[in-house]
Amino acid sequence: MAERVFQASDDAAGLTPEAAFAVLGDETRLNVVRVLWSAGASHEYDDVDDTASTMPYSELRRRVGVEDNGRFNYHLSKLVPHFVRKTDDGYRLSGGGKRIARAVVAIAGAHDAELPGVVGTACPVCGGVVEASYEDQWLRFACTQCDGLFGDAAPNGTLLNAPFPAPGLAERTADDALATELYRCTSDLTDMMQGVCPECASAARGTLVVCDGHDPAPGEPCEACGTPFVAWGDLRCGTCQFAKRLPVELCVLALAPAIGFLYERGTNVLAPSLDDLFDLVQTRVRTTVTDDPRRAVTTIDGGDEVLTVRLDDYLTVVDVSR
Repeated sequence: MAERVFQASDDAAGLTPEAAFAVLGDETRLNVVRVLWSAGASHEYDDVDDTASTMPYSELRRRVGVEDNGRFNYHLSKLVPHFVRKTDDGYRLSGGGKRIARAVVAIAGAHDAELPGVVGTACPVCGGVVEASYEDQWLRFACTQCDGLFGDAAPNGTLLNAPFPAPGLAERTADDALATELYRCTSDLTDMMQGVCPECASAARGTLVVCDGHDPAPGEPCEACGTPFVAWGDLRCGTCQFAKRLPVELCVLALAPAIGFLYERGTNVLAPSLDDLFDLVQTRVRTTVTDDPRRAVTTIDGGDEVLTVRLDDYLTVVDVSR
């Protein structure tokens, strides 16, 4: 009996998140993605073009291990065109299919891993000991002696807390993991301050959040907001809901004027150490809030010159001066 090979329709209408979850909620379909990714992962270049080696239908069905041709054709039809592309020569993963495959690879490995507990960097708030922990694929660096930086918005003592794929810990010490996560957070923040979600490339929007009763004592957090920072930036993707909440000072440091200004003076804020980053924030960067209209005004002391950046309620730059 001749094989019936599914032909992709011309209808490439959008797929809702609910429908995408439903499509991928099947072992056979995930195996199709796995087989195609394994076949092409070693010789595809995503930054050159979207071509890739294809696999004939019969070979793909054999590797997936489904004997029933009709059943396999049905499952393959659910994956085309959003996750698998049909070409004249066979099948290959689409861009979305590659992202699914890589997401699976990224969550592989231990969800809880042992890291050497103490990092070589002291707490930038109080000088205390900083410990690393990894649980549920979240990498956390926390001070053992103070409340940290984020008040009630994060576990007590938190200095840095972010999702971190388990494979990224391989052959890395706690200090290596800290440097890597700082770089990843800075990279994500530069994208979001440009209005681009680093996860799905949709529009990211910002909101300025201000503590109206901000009055911290020297060396202590504000009692009203629980943090030393008067203004925070909330950045969120409206599509996948990827979000960051960080002090406005760090938001400004992710903008091109600040990056260039500091790089000219020997500081690379795109790849900082925790010490350098918070020394910069504590001693050379200052934010105030003005009204009518409300603006977050951040100044960066460069020694020979001062850079001033003004942001509106949506974290949009309205003025830069030197």
